[in-house]
Amino acid sequence: MTATVNRSAVRVVHITTVHRPFDTRIFSKQAVTLAAAGYDVALVQQGENPDKRSGVEILPIPTYRSRLLRMTAGVARAVGHAVRHRAQVVHIHDLELVWGGLLLKATGRRVIYDIHEDVAKDLDDKAYLPGWIVPVARAAVVVFERFAERIFDAQCAATRAIAARFKRGSTRLIRNTPIVDELVAPTNRPFAERAPVAAYVGGLAAFNGAASMVEAIGLFPQDSPIHLVMGGRFPDDRFQADVQALSGWRKVDFRGWVDRPQMAAILADARCGLVVYHPTPNVIESEPNKFFEYLTAGLPLIASDFPAWRAFVEEHRCGILVDPHDPRAIADAITYLIEHPEEAEAMGQRGRSAVLTDYNWETDAARLVALYDELTHASA
Repeated sequence: MTATVNRSAVRVVHITTVHRPFDTRIFSKQAVTLAAAGYDVALVQQGENPDKRSGVEILPIPTYRSRLLRMTAGVARAVGHAVRHRAQVVHIHDLELVWGGLLLKATGRRVIYDIHEDVAKDLDDKAYLPGWIVPVARAAVVVFERFAERIFDAQCAATRAIAARFKRGSTRLIRNTPIVDELVAPTNRPFAERAPVAAYVGGLAAFNGAASMVEAIGLFPQDSPIHLVMGGRFPDDRFQADVQALSGWRKVDFRGWVDRPQMAAILADARCGLVVYHPTPNVIESEPNKFFEYLTAGLPLIASDFPAWRAFVEEHRCGILVDPHDPRAIADAITYLIEHPEEAEAMGQRGRSAVLTDYNWETDAARLVALYDELTHASA
């Protein structure tokens, strides 16, 4: 029988060189959950100063402008932090960290690879990559991840489609489900009393459908009170300029990047949430966090009509499906939900019920802690 240890005696270090500081999945969900469970947790991320938040020690590395420097010097610095802080379990969150994870595994540490996205398919969304290199890079990613799967102690997959790519029993489904209380504002007004607002808060790359949303809202007359509240960052200055040059931008209340409380306030005043992503290979089988964030706030969805998304929306009767390339269809869906507030509110409540039943972080947090307990033989 293997002896158990107290969780507080197990030093855990999460590492990201790619994600923004205090990424929701990495920090707010995983690191904070493990610290609350009793593990000794640190997070290596881009930033300026050491800190401690919600029981998690923050270990900063520089922000690199060069991808090559980030993938080499950045990974080396992150590995150095894990070694100096005597990590027993290292949880990596980026493909470029795999080579660092292999070094850490060779020193006797347990290593978990967290797969947020289907990286091989995601390459099609990388506008900066020349077209000829994408098939080569995709094959290299597949080989690299297969090798890592054989070496690392576990993989955490954010979606069922990602989990299905990994055959070994060490792969666990740890979904990117919402923290239920985080996106519910203290005062939620009935839909009929809200302003006629559609909302989108999230990434603003081309595949996220930013242009389609702006074109759709631009179809409403200038004197119509219906408008779009949009929050997030554009990753590309040229694309941002193109979107803001569209005539529909006049009806967009653009908030830029917003934190979680600000997001909750936006959703509390909206009539519907837009998830009109375009059908790239990485998207059509995804389980977008936007779904669950909007439903947590009790909003009905206007979502792209992909087979996997259709199954969810139709099962829970929580929104309207549209062609994401058709601004008129998006505008018509917005109109319907604003003109039928009782039906829209009922859709949102059915979706929220689905979140409370299963699609919530409390469920996935238990899976995460169970994985750590299994790997480390720890208990509270």
